[in-house]
Amino acid sequence: MVSAKRETAKTCDVADCGKEAERSISLKQISKSSLKLKNPDVRGVHLCKEHYKTFKKDTKTSRELDHYY
Repeated sequence: MVSAKRETAKTCDVADCGKEAERSISLKQISKSSLKLKNPDVRGVHLCKEHYKTFKKDTKTSRELDHYY
C-alpha cells in the first residue's frame, strides 16, 4: 500500500520562509524559541525541517528540565 501525500501542502509559518512544513508545534512551545512567525495569532505552527532543528536547539534545556520534573 502506497501512502498518499497530503493534498494541501502546508508551508512553514516562520517569517521569510516558504518551504514545505514537516512538523506542527503548538504556539506555546514556539514562544520559548527565537523564531519569528508570519502570523502570531495561529494556534498551531507549521515548521520546515530547518526551522524545526532551530526550535529544538533553542529549547533543548527547557525540554530536558521538563523531562525531569
